[in-house]
Amino acid sequence: MVAPLDWGLGHATRCVPLVRFMVQLGWKVTLAGEGPSLTLLSQEFPELTTIPLKGYRILYPKSGALLIPRLLVQIPKILKTIKLENEWLKESFALENWDLVISDNRYGLYHPKIKCIFITHQVWVLSGWGNFIDRVLNKKLHQWIRQFNQCWIPDERENGGIAGVLSHPPVLSSLFPCLPAGRLFPTTYIGPLSRLTKQNCTEQNQILVLLSGPEPQRSLLEQKLLEQIKQIDEQFLFVRGLPSASHKLENTRNVHFENHLASAQLSQAISSAKLVVCRSGYSSVMDLLKMDKKAILIPTPGQTEQLYLGKELAAKNWFVTQKQAELQLKTAIQLCLSDTQARPLLDFEAYKQVLADLGTQ
Repeated sequence: MVAPLDWGLGHATRCVPLVRFMVQLGWKVTLAGEGPSLTLLSQEFPELTTIPLKGYRILYPKSGALLIPRLLVQIPKILKTIKLENEWLKESFALENWDLVISDNRYGLYHPKIKCIFITHQVWVLSGWGNFIDRVLNKKLHQWIRQFNQCWIPDERENGGIAGVLSHPPVLSSLFPCLPAGRLFPTTYIGPLSRLTKQNCTEQNQILVLLSGPEPQRSLLEQKLLEQIKQIDEQFLFVRGLPSASHKLENTRNVHFENHLASAQLSQAISSAKLVVCRSGYSSVMDLLKMDKKAILIPTPGQTEQLYLGKELAAKNWFVTQKQAELQLKTAIQLCLSDTQARPLLDFEAYKQVLADLGTQ
């Protein structure tokens, strides 16, 4: 059973290559979740069984400065959801008898009678409130992760990988003095994950905008981009990140709208784009690196993970990053197209050996 977190679409999209290979191995796979995340997976794998599992349903403020306070207020709801999903797993296991549970950032999906694997690229979460709060927060998160048999990290082990300190945490033996230094829980770096496949395209004549993430920030960025696009003499393909939506915006002189694209269509769209405009979410970053594509990253305001990634990846000269509040799209496009952006060598097939080995255990 595979269950991604319902926090944007990235947790679901990075599960796609894992599920695809499981199916190739002949495994019987069940998908669990709700909302757009489950819709995306069911569209990718219409032949697989899906079952409802209540999500965390995090509410976001319009102001990025209020994000952390808003999340703190929702902690009781998050804790209740973690408890409920653990109870749900116990009840469902009695009926389904799964051999393996893969949880992408859902902290309650562990069970003493099942091999349970937790997937996250954030084994060190940045609160934005300083080192002391970070240590307290991560101690609790690590206690949850230790309930699982393994923690899979979708990144490279060496040289800080893609996600830097997020996926390569500091040694905190002082937090867990009973554990060997540097070993908070069993971890396996499975390499970056992307559902996309690079296509051969002779013409790259459009700019691709990929929206994602929870509301209201998705809509706020959409409005800002559409306003600035009016003043730019380029052709745009605007993918709105709404797999469940039925209403489609009307195309304009230089903008073609799509609510959502399946993997094959998105691979073609990115391959044929001269550059991509998107959030600095980790799954989006992995897709861009897999496709070797220039991009403008716009971190979600207040989301510390995306702010960190945007800053670090810009410093490495992998991408151009702009803050949403200070966005100057025309200038960013000119900079992105004229700049020579570095590209690291990454192994996007490493997860296959990890899954194959798991199947023999």
